[in-house]
Amino acid sequence: MVLVFKALFLQGLTPDMIKKGNKMYEMKVKNKNKCWIIFRDTYNLMPMPLASLVPAFALQVEDKPFFPHLANNPKNYGKEIYPTKEDYLANGMMPEKRAQFDKWFDQHKSEPFNLNEQLAAYCTNDVDILMAALIAFRKEFLEVSNGLDVLRESMTIASACMKHFRMNHLKRQHVGIVPEKGYDNVDNQSLLALRFLKWYSEKNMVNIRTAHSENGEKKMGKYKLDGWVKEKKLAIEVNGCCWHGCIKCYPKDDIKLPTGLTAGQQRQKDQQRLNFIKNLGVNV
Repeated sequence: MVLVFKALFLQGLTPDMIKKGNKMYEMKVKNKNKCWIIFRDTYNLMPMPLASLVPAFALQVEDKPFFPHLANNPKNYGKEIYPTKEDYLANGMMPEKRAQFDKWFDQHKSEPFNLNEQLAAYCTNDVDILMAALIAFRKEFLEVSNGLDVLRESMTIASACMKHFRMNHLKRQHVGIVPEKGYDNVDNQSLLALRFLKWYSEKNMVNIRTAHSENGEKKMGKYKLDGWVKEKKLAIEVNGCCWHGCIKCYPKDDIKLPTGLTAGQQRQKDQQRLNFIKNLGVNV
């Protein structure tokens, strides 16, 4: 993904990206016909070496060959060479693989190695293995999940499994509820709120204190604020529909929310909270 991004960048293209830190999940680029070309890291779906994919899916393709990576140098291009065991990084192999390599090397060490031809064959083999594995993986997941296309609908194996759970195992009228404080050590705050606050911060060029700030959320009385802009004395509250009983989504006051309160009770509680904050002379 990084090499693809570099190539796109050098051509003056800026792809739409989904990433977390330096980890890339997806890149999307529009071509001249205004169709999207999508790049995804398949390691997020099948986290294993290419060589392990062949036996894992019983693929009918050639096994991944040994390759002298340290000999892959421009000075060797167009030449026939005789790579050493060090060129194959033999000392870093696991015992079982090392035994296989030693046997293979003893049989082929006297044969000239055409780097250009073998490099092309090695890369072609990589593509053949990955393509066959993706087809097999997609087929198996379609069967197991009753029709979920993992390549189209998911970028990670975790998200694919969660979709499979929701489609085929989560009972009707049940909601999967994360623990009240979440699984993190910081203050509990929704992804919706964090994304909105990040957007608001960048758009208005202000520093917003959130649950992910050094001191956590700003506290006023017994309440914690989703966002706090100290310079403007501005409190920002992001009330998601499900947890705060949005009047559009939950028009009836007696509908039960995941909080355990009815929509009417939650709206009344939220209004009391806002009134308390405003009475402190804070903009909301």
